[in-house]
Amino acid sequence: MDRNKAVFYEQYGAHMRAQDEQRGAASASGAAADGVSPVFTYGELGMDDSPGGFHNFMDPPASG
Repeated sequence: MDRNKAVFYEQYGAHMRAQDEQRGAASASGAAADGVSPVFTYGELGMDDSPGGFHNFMDPPASG
């Protein structure tokens, strides 16, 4: 293996290890917050924060 490839793989390995550590830290902090890490909130979507008022179109009403 030439020097360029060796340097590339060394740097790539360091990069991947750093990403793994960041993911581990992120998942640990998410677990510390009751394991809930929402991508968005209902308020950001223009809905109130109670999902009870949201009609699930995959679950048709019983009186149909």
